[in-house]
Amino acid sequence: MRVAMDEDEAREVPEVEKRINAWRQSERKGMIDTIQDLIEMSHKYAKSQYTPSNQRSRWAKLGGQLIWYKDQILKSFTLEALTIEMQDLKKQVRESEERRERENQSRNYPLICFLRPREKKAGDAETAEDDASSETVQATEPEDAKETVSGTS
Repeated sequence: MRVAMDEDEAREVPEVEKRINAWRQSERKGMIDTIQDLIEMSHKYAKSQYTPSNQRSRWAKLGGQLIWYKDQILKSFTLEALTIEMQDLKKQVRESEERRERENQSRNYPLICFLRPREKKAGDAETAEDDASSETVQATEPEDAKETVSGTS
């Protein structure tokens, strides 16, 4: 059973796209690290006794927003990773289907093979034995038993 795929999914991923994906991943890692530092700082200020009470709520709100933003980055990273993994799996499935089709096609046709020299010698010995046994059958017939028909007109 074949699954219809878009042209984009069926094509091979060029080297440029692979480099762009690697760059995105490294940038995303930097963004996540920075946001994590900001989240820790906002939690520290929100819990600090030295922060004025009217600013504590702002730091807590900022911490929540940063957590949401980090979550969105992680979701997009996960989606991209899943897309890449899905493309790899589809490629593997296509290759295995092609290999299976080639195997099935090769089973339908008789194989042409050449005997190895060792097998040829064994085969020649068998045919020699068959020839010898047929000669013995012919030798058992008496030569006088052959009938000659003389031409009478």
